[in-house]
Amino acid sequence: MFKLNKHKSDRYRNKFDFKFSNFQAIQVPKGWDRLFVSLVSVETGKTIAKSGKASVRNGTCRWTETFSESTFISEENGDSNEVEGGHFKFVVAMGSSRSGILGEVTVNLGDHISSKTASTLTLQLNKCSYNTSLQFRIQCLTPKAKHRDMQ
Repeated sequence: MFKLNKHKSDRYRNKFDFKFSNFQAIQVPKGWDRLFVSLVSVETGKTIAKSGKASVRNGTCRWTETFSESTFISEENGDSNEVEGGHFKFVVAMGSSRSGILGEVTVNLGDHISSKTASTLTLQLNKCSYNTSLQFRIQCLTPKAKHRDMQ
């Protein structure tokens, strides 16, 4: 058997390495004492990385862990405006049950492949009725310009 890859020649698949750090949840409501952050692939639904639990103090929770992840991102016809792949969720939770999840944010890593420097994102948690935000730094360790030079 063989697999037919549609328009494979029209896509450029490159591997990009990312680093996520300085995680901080802002405006955490009372009753959420110890939280962790999980990095989940949207494509597979699998947890890729998980922080340890950190205590909430004055409505803020900080994690010291740094996550690293490599992913393949496709560019249609070399057009940087059309990228495919690289969608990840960051889930902020207190436990593993649904009731223990404070909220989540989804990030398209394709939006960050051209940046050589780290940038800070502050995103409001989805599925959260408390106005809580997750702030973190994201850095592409292998920016797109480097890959273009090799092709």
